[in-house]
Amino acid sequence: MHIREPRLQDGSAVHELVRSSPPLDLNSQYAYFLGCSHFHDTCALAEADDGATAGFLLGYRRPDAADVLFVWQVVTGSAWRGQGLAPRLLEHILARPANSGVRWVEATVGPSNTASKGFFRSFAERRGSKFEEKPFLSEADFGGGDHEAEVLLRIGPLA
Repeated sequence: MHIREPRLQDGSAVHELVRSSPPLDLNSQYAYFLGCSHFHDTCALAEADDGATAGFLLGYRRPDAADVLFVWQVVTGSAWRGQGLAPRLLEHILARPANSGVRWVEATVGPSNTASKGFFRSFAERRGSKFEEKPFLSEADFGGGDHEAEVLLRIGPLA
């Protein structure tokens, strides 16, 4: 397994990985092309030995708080789940010199997404950082449709 910064041309493979990983929200291919190019410093792509895209973390530094890395989406392909890939992707991003000023990690998750909550809580514990949860978006914010509320997770300060 090799973890690296993504490149523009990785956008289609990332889109396909997310598409094949329900119940993740699928963004447009264009969004993944932008993530892989404009936000390459705050994203990470895992490639299996055979070249398959095994995982991806899409993040960005908040424009209003440069010391915050917001994790927009994390995906691990079904063949590579349960191997600790998600934390490796996040650590890879945080270890880059371009992200040396990051002191906080934030993400939003649906209340029913216990796997993501567990990942972020476990990451905070390994880092010896505080883990906080607070409301962010309600179901009504999504127009009362079939999208559940989103809870903001905040980890930090990072050691």
